[in-house]
Amino acid sequence: MTTNRGRKDVIRDRMASTGESYNVAARHLKAMKDMGATREAVLTQRWRPADSPDVPCPCGSTCEPGERCGRCHALHRHVARYPGSVTDVETWADRYDCMGCASSYVLTVVLPGRPWGIAGAAPAGPGEQAARAVVFPGVAHPLLRPVAAGDEGPDGDEG
Repeated sequence: MTTNRGRKDVIRDRMASTGESYNVAARHLKAMKDMGATREAVLTQRWRPADSPDVPCPCGSTCEPGERCGRCHALHRHVARYPGSVTDVETWADRYDCMGCASSYVLTVVLPGRPWGIAGAAPAGPGEQAARAVVFPGVAHPLLRPVAAGDEGPDGDEG
């Protein structure tokens, strides 16, 4: 864990080497720190479904393909993963499509250590805090948009 003094020294070193202001250098260092988690989230979401149920699912986690369709009795195939909550950043939704008809279903899964964003709190009213999450860039969330440069983060800071 880095102390506040150590963090400030790193920011000042970056300022000296790049000519950036203190705030810009701090923002860039935070973005670099979050880059690994962002990459993992994008990889967790963006993969191509297996062509055959005989091949292991390329999603990289425990999925449950192979359930029989109630209509046509064909197998369901894991086809998509997207964030499954607006506040719990480790909750994902897995979509399974039938290989014989238009039937599909969604399962909610928790993937510890694979967040799709950063959880935080935002002021909700006088003396109250509301849960709020910020989506990593590159992750497609059905209800939230990814944070862009200049947007506020979950703790009220820019970036």
